[in-house]
Amino acid sequence: MQKEILLTDLKLHDINPVSCGWEDCRPGHAFGPAVRFYWLLHYVVHGKGVFHAGGKRYTVRPGQFFVIRPFEVTYYQADTQTPWEYIWIGFTAGMPLSPKLENDYVQAIPRGGQLFSSLLEAETMPEGRELFLCGKIYQILSQLMQEGNSETDYVEQAKTYIGSNYMKDISIMDLAAKLNLNRSYFSSLFRKKTGKSPQQYLTEYRLERACQLMSEHGYSPGQAALSTGYADIFSFSRMFKRHFGISPSAYCRENGAKR
Repeated sequence: MQKEILLTDLKLHDINPVSCGWEDCRPGHAFGPAVRFYWLLHYVVHGKGVFHAGGKRYTVRPGQFFVIRPFEVTYYQADTQTPWEYIWIGFTAGMPLSPKLENDYVQAIPRGGQLFSSLLEAETMPEGRELFLCGKIYQILSQLMQEGNSETDYVEQAKTYIGSNYMKDISIMDLAAKLNLNRSYFSSLFRKKTGKSPQQYLTEYRLERACQLMSEHGYSPGQAALSTGYADIFSFSRMFKRHFGISPSAYCRENGAKR
């Protein structure tokens, strides 16, 4: 028995649901070898089966799900004795996804059964099914990332924080504390991943934004300084010239105001 929820392709950019449903498979029921143009996740509710991808064979059991990536040849088959029942969700993605989806199958995620089961609620909705499923997919992706912060996560979180708060008085020690990391360890981690210290990255980010404000938006050096976290023009000018080899005023003359 199979139940598929009819969807409209809204062509959403980041996450765009295109297929969703549930199937209680017959013994030995198989699909493939086949290729999809979208991501497809199958969560096993009961029973078991085998999944073939990348030349490997996996036995997938309840609480686990297997991952079909776009344009990847896969094959899957229900067990002949205890065939699986699964829920699936298919979507296209224009955003980076969890590295865990690089695995052919994922053993489990927190609240996996609850999240995948809730996908089927979309069937009762006369409108807005796609946006509802979009939110559920984000929840699934979020749960995949709860499996432990990687080193890259810490660095990306720090970079995002700097990008949102560079105009403020940012302390690297406070930033490390926000990540629950020792400052020395955080600095070492950041340098390992970016080749720069957190302070160097912050300074260069501020100066690049200042260049943008002056050249693209016509701000004066003083305005650019105050808008990028420098309390006085003298500190800003000194850092700017040290980094670019030219004063902010000379930079403005050479690049011209474009506003």
